[in-house]
Amino acid sequence: MQNLKFSLLLFFTILCSFSIFSQTINVNGTVTGEDDGLPIPGVNILIKDTSTGAFTNFDGNFEIEANIGDVLIFTYLGLKSQSIVVKNSITNVIMELEANSLEEIVVVGYGTQSKKEVTGAVSQVKAKEIENIITPDISTALRGQVAGLNVTSSSGEPGEGSGILIRGVSSLTGSNDPLFVVDGVPQSGDPQLNPNEIETIDILKDAASASIYGVRASGGVILITTRRGKQGNTKVEFNYSNGIQQITRRAALLNTNEQIFFDLNDQSRGTPFSPARSDRFSLLNDNEPRDLVQKDNAPLRRANLNISGGNENSNYNFTLGYFDQEGNVINSSLKRYNLRGGFRIKKSRWSFNNSFGFTIDDRERPNFNLLLLAQRAFPYLERVDSNSNNITDDNDERLSNINQLLGALTRIRELGRFRFDASSEIGYKINTNLTFKMLTSGVVTNEFETQTQPPFQTFDQAGNPQQTEFDNFVYESRSRRILINWNSSLNFVKDFGSHRIEALALFSVEQDNFTSIGTFAQGLLFDNPTNLSQGTVGAGAASNGLLLRGAPFIDPDFRDRRIGSIGRIQYNYDGKYLLSASGRYDGSNKFGPGNQYAFFPSASVGWNISDENFWKSLKPVVNNLKLRASYGTSGNDRIQSYSFQNVLLGGFDAAFQDSSGSSIVSPGAAVTRYGNSNLKWETSTQSNFGIDANLFQNALELTFDYYTGNKNDLLVNLPIAPSFGGITVGDLFANQRFTPFNVGDMKNSGFEASIRYRPKTGQVRWNILGTFTANKNKIIQLDGDINQQLFNTFPVFNDGRSNVIGLQVGREAGAFLVFPTDGLLKTQSEVDAYNAQFNTNAEIGDLRYVDSDGNGQLRNNGDRIYGGSGLPDFEVGLNLSATYKNWYFNTNWYASVGNEVYNATRANAINDRRSQDLLYQFIPGVNENTNIPTFRGRSPLHPNFRPDTDFFIEDGSFVRLANVVVSYRLPTNVTDKLGLGTFNIYANAQNLLTLTEYSGLDPEVGGNNIQRRGLDIGVIPITASYNLGVRLNF
Repeated sequence: MQNLKFSLLLFFTILCSFSIFSQTINVNGTVTGEDDGLPIPGVNILIKDTSTGAFTNFDGNFEIEANIGDVLIFTYLGLKSQSIVVKNSITNVIMELEANSLEEIVVVGYGTQSKKEVTGAVSQVKAKEIENIITPDISTALRGQVAGLNVTSSSGEPGEGSGILIRGVSSLTGSNDPLFVVDGVPQSGDPQLNPNEIETIDILKDAASASIYGVRASGGVILITTRRGKQGNTKVEFNYSNGIQQITRRAALLNTNEQIFFDLNDQSRGTPFSPARSDRFSLLNDNEPRDLVQKDNAPLRRANLNISGGNENSNYNFTLGYFDQEGNVINSSLKRYNLRGGFRIKKSRWSFNNSFGFTIDDRERPNFNLLLLAQRAFPYLERVDSNSNNITDDNDERLSNINQLLGALTRIRELGRFRFDASSEIGYKINTNLTFKMLTSGVVTNEFETQTQPPFQTFDQAGNPQQTEFDNFVYESRSRRILINWNSSLNFVKDFGSHRIEALALFSVEQDNFTSIGTFAQGLLFDNPTNLSQGTVGAGAASNGLLLRGAPFIDPDFRDRRIGSIGRIQYNYDGKYLLSASGRYDGSNKFGPGNQYAFFPSASVGWNISDENFWKSLKPVVNNLKLRASYGTSGNDRIQSYSFQNVLLGGFDAAFQDSSGSSIVSPGAAVTRYGNSNLKWETSTQSNFGIDANLFQNALELTFDYYTGNKNDLLVNLPIAPSFGGITVGDLFANQRFTPFNVGDMKNSGFEASIRYRPKTGQVRWNILGTFTANKNKIIQLDGDINQQLFNTFPVFNDGRSNVIGLQVGREAGAFLVFPTDGLLKTQSEVDAYNAQFNTNAEIGDLRYVDSDGNGQLRNNGDRIYGGSGLPDFEVGLNLSATYKNWYFNTNWYASVGNEVYNATRANAINDRRSQDLLYQFIPGVNENTNIPTFRGRSPLHPNFRPDTDFFIEDGSFVRLANVVVSYRLPTNVTDKLGLGTFNIYANAQNLLTLTEYSGLDPEVGGNNIQRRGLDIGVIPITASYNLGVRLNF
């Protein structure tokens, strides 16, 4: 009996235990990320060994029926999978980042791959890495983020943006811009997207990766994937920031007393400066003209709203952005409005991807040389401002300086831009292995510009009108650009055991149309110049007020067409051995018959050596190691349209008289540019060798690349004989006696390194990224015996002739080519010997010029030497971020080393008698320990401050603290009460610190334009900004 009772008790105990372990309960909880503690929507939850599953909602919450003892598997792309044993009804999960970046998905040409399978040089930047950088363009946000990517600001003017070079200069006269591709659609330039619209940015750096885009890929390719909705409830995100901007540096100019002292002692002036006048000036006027044009604490505002959601068959996303920036220089501002939307649907074998975007710009730009005019104006003259319309003539030749400044202050230049883009992609899965896609897209860009100038009058001391310095005028222009793209493709994927083959066939057609028109009127009847019909048609315009095609400030219309056929095959054996080969056959109407088509092949291989059996012993330390190599070709047709044809200018700008000298002038037509019917593609070939590695449980990620690239058949503008004729119409056609020829060869070679380290120290998670780029650019050939050629587009001084940037064989493109000097002539014996040798009239304290070519003459073009360039020897980027509980910190540094800057702002200040350098000039017996020569004005025989010498070249190396962010996330118990998912408060500072020995306003100038890179000529400097913001979602 006792044994029976024990057996029954044991049976019921086992039965109860079985009942407990087999009990079905509702398991719920929240999934958050370890790096930031934020909820993660769309996490897939599956009960192991079953098909039962669920997803987390927008707030990261989930609910699923499971038995106690079941294993729940949590998976999400980019995060480590988690396996949790069900013990009770509440299960909270913290998911870690997948440190193995080789498993990340990157976008390549017309497809995607895991990073482990990529055989080319491809880098990716995620939206989270740039979301705290407050800028209207993505180019600036990429600075220091990617090895091999050089980002240089054009200026600090609102809306100017930055120029990008991928692995150096790609063209001597054409575009050096990379090709931007947004959601598979090639763009005509920087699409100027709102950074908040972007999900990922993938940069194709080597020719094997970029060549699939063929005709326009010689400068590299930037692939942008916009944000997409994720599975789950509707998600709303809002981000707002408000801040101020400040100019951090100013040129050292003379104040009123210093200016009067210098003018009293200035021996170069033709008209003496009387003591009586100087006393009156010092008592009545003490101005800082730059205060008229510069202002501190200019506001900067940004707001973004994003709405997204979806399910397993469809998703949607809408982003609305607003950016409002006032410039630190008067008459400069940018208001930008962005809207982007997209929805994607999958139904059976069909898929539909549709997107659209609007961008509206309302921009005001200052006069192009406003800062130079401000520094030229003398501080003791009558104070004016942008509301002034007259000034008293004091019979001083310096009055013209203040007149020019006033004209620039009152001139208003407004620009508007409306851009609409839309794309629609239809996909059909023919069978398991074969998919067909067709993509149609269009981009319409409308731009307008209006310039107005009120009248400006000069009066004498008695108040009588003397002359009208500026007549009122109004100028308006309109342009439209329509880009249409269509492509269709077949994509084949097949697995054969350990073998995998992917093949792509694609055909594309593109048409790019541009048209513009403008008008100009002056002498308006009223002071408010808003009605064109009030005035007289300006020069170069027809009787109806419309400018004729080819007039100086109107671009000619063009219609560019391109077609391309693409084939690519990729082979993968067991994830270890990788091969990719592609070819693209392109056609472009920018070249003459016989030269319109070209073929661009490429090939690349990869070896995941860490997957080999012999690597197993090293696997705990070197978790992943991949070797890769590539070779490819690409082309460039982004040159001036119709370059292979002669260009005629008609109308009143081409006027003719008969041989009798009659006063009757008849309109006609004349050649303004001679074409070259033999023009062909600029081509680029590049070899790349790379290593990708992950070490120490994937905490350390390394990428190294070495590359060499040759640019051949580059277009160079060569002079033609005057006997060909042609006419000159203003400065625009200063090149009318030049014709482009495919005669240039150039080489780029370099080394890139990217190192990312993700250590975890207690509760602090670090993410440290360092990038290093060293690129060597060299011109191999120009044409025959031509060894050197100056650009004449950006003269240093307002004489229109002081050019310092050009091309020289053996040097980098856009080098400074200047007249060399060798210190000062400090003794009479040095002066006598110098004058005797070169037949000059130099004096003590003058610059000693060097006769480089040894012909016994100074300052001829043969004497010009290489003086460096605006291209750096190497660049370094450092991004440091850390997360501790609810706090987040990020800082971004970047450095440019070895680049030079031509300080033309200083050259102009000295020649205009305004620089403080003039106080330290060489004076015999008074100040001889100086390198600043004696000021003798603009003597044609021996100018000491000639603005095309090496005297004004400075080292432009710098280190800049580009971005600092501190963010705090409110605790969950607070946000729950507010009905929010998350709420972040952040402080941001940009361009906080610049370390440089450059004496000018900013060492970062010129963008990627090799004809002005490194040339500081009154450029508005980059400003520092300080911002506070909030970011929330619900």
